[in-house]
This record gives sequence, C-alpha cells and structure tokens, in this order.
Amino acid sequence: MKNLLFIIIGLFTFSNIQAQGIMKDPVSFKLKNGVEVIVAENNGMGKVLASVKIEGGQLASNTNISIADHGKDFEPKVSFGTDEAHVAADTEDFENAFLATAEALTAAGRNHESLVPAKTYITIAGDITLAQAKVLARKAFGEWKENSSSELAK
Repeated sequence: MKNLLFIIIGLFTFSNIQAQGIMKDPVSFKLKNGVEVIVAENNGMGKVLASVKIEGGQLASNTNISIADHGKDFEPKVSFGTDEAHVAADTEDFENAFLATAEALTAAGRNHESLVPAKTYITIAGDITLAQAKVLARKAFGEWKENSSSELAK
C-alpha cells in the first residue's frame, strides 16, 4: 500500500510540470514477472519521465549507465538512489535512456537477491501513449527473472 502511495505522489509531481498537453488519468498494468507499471499520458509535453522503485531493494553505490550525448540542450537525465532510478528525457531520447536504465537495474538484480521483479514499480508520465509504454516496459523489464538464490528463499 505504501508503494501505491509513493507512485501516486510521483504522478502528482509529474503532473505539476508545465506542459502543453492534458494529462490523462493514469492506467496501470502488470508484466508477467510481477513488475507493476503505471502510465500517465500527457501528449504534447515533449518529454517523458519515469521512476523505477524496487521495494526492499538495495542498489550498489556504483550503479550507473552511459548515454550518448546528442549535443542538445536537454539530454537524458538518469539518476540512481538506493532503491530507485529516475529517467527524464525528450520524447525521442526516452526509449534509449529507459532501456539503458533497465539494463543497469536488471543486471544488478541478477547479482542481488533483494532486487526482484515482483517488488518493482514503474511510473511513466509524459509524451508517451499507453501502447508505447506497454511495449517499452515489456522490452525493458519483461524478461527479467528472479535469480535462483532468491527463488529458493521463498
């Protein structure tokens, strides 16, 4: 329940960003591996923001990614906390930034049993459709499975 509250707060934060479009009501869905995704479309915004929260997880302090700089004023911004990652990018750069972030998180999950798909919550808001977000979430996190030591601990 506290995760749902965290996600809702995140959506309200995203909705306060000045945008040209109107934010649609959030829609949620779950991937087969248990990752929960909430999407709030705000077409015309020109940017997409995402937050990936792993309940009970602990990312390594050296978790990082590299994203090519396209020489634009607003390049993708990616940050990692102890149990979460945030991505902010122009619409055309979001997919690459999100996929690179997902790769860093799922790679960390293969090495740490506290990082599991069933305790992962993703919020995506901005200039992205629900259909695009579903395809991207499946591409980024759909194949992520718990490592064998965490499966045995259940």
